[in-house]
Amino acid sequence: MKREIRVLFLEDLVADVIRAENELRKAGLSVQTHRAETRDAFMEGLKHSPDVILSDHGLPAFDGLTALELARERCPDVPFIFVTNALSREMEVEKLTGAVTDYVRKSQLDYLPIAVLHALHEVEERRSQRQRLADMLKLPPGAETRYLPICSNCKKIRDEQNQWRPPELFLLEHLNMNFTHSVCPDCAARFRLDG
Repeated sequence: MKREIRVLFLEDLVADVIRAENELRKAGLSVQTHRAETRDAFMEGLKHSPDVILSDHGLPAFDGLTALELARERCPDVPFIFVTNALSREMEVEKLTGAVTDYVRKSQLDYLPIAVLHALHEVEERRSQRQRLADMLKLPPGAETRYLPICSNCKKIRDEQNQWRPPELFLLEHLNMNFTHSVCPDCAARFRLDG
């Protein structure tokens, strides 16, 4: 990675920030770190468009879970990585739900560059998928939605060659998305009533 990575780091201990920066630089990453330890400083840091957010969990004046919530509201696409030795059950749940990108123990900072690079790669993949979708739908940059011709009965989608394709094939071809199939609770209840 050649460009400088803008890091917002919620951490009260300057020594821990320096240790994390050293691990990132040792891995060949160029970083610019904005350290915050209060809510106000964190909110100010969010205004500077960070590429990644690193956060300790428990600080005297602020906490990581509140920071996570604020970050998801203000910049939902920015990866959020907990860097802490105080891994809590709530943090594990947030990781499972996808709100937290990753967590790194302070005692295992050698994993931090891997976590950061992986998180930035995922962000780039999502951007690329959105761009492919926009290109496919010929959306102007910044447009959020456009109509996609879909059969109201069988749900096939009409592509740019005027061919009707099942949604699974259409999305696989255009966005490289694969699907698994299941039955939602509403349909499951209907199957039980019909059977």
